[in-house]
Amino acid sequence: MKKIISIIAIIAIGAFVGNMLNIGLSHAIYWQSLDPNDFMKFFVIDFPLLLVPTALTLMPAWLGSLFMSLKSDKKSESRKYWFFAFLALTFTIIQTSIYHLPMNLDFMALKYDDITATIKLNGWVISHWIRIGIAIIGGICAILGFQKSALNQ
Repeated sequence: MKKIISIIAIIAIGAFVGNMLNIGLSHAIYWQSLDPNDFMKFFVIDFPLLLVPTALTLMPAWLGSLFMSLKSDKKSESRKYWFFAFLALTFTIIQTSIYHLPMNLDFMALKYDDITATIKLNGWVISHWIRIGIAIIGGICAILGFQKSALNQ
């Protein structure tokens, strides 16, 4: 069962990173090309479409890394790497919940004037790339955790 959960977690982390890369390399660039008010109006449609794949990839990644960090042999390298993967994904959830989600809701509410919306979106994009980097580190740790557990069996 641990092997199956490990594989699911690694695949889910990869899917989450892919989803985040898609947002950063396509959606964010498009958003930044729009007039700020047009961006916020478009975001009302775009954000809900991005929310579902984000949640559907992040949750199994996070739960799988949590399970593996708890069920791996105590004091093993495998457990350490799975715990680091779990921490990285937890950080992305915290970052999303505290920074991105409130701003997303404000964009959808057309809360900002043009200058503020532009500044907020640019900060959002920078923070998004940091989130991607952290998720990639989490994925590397998950793969290392899986490799270490496979070597010990």
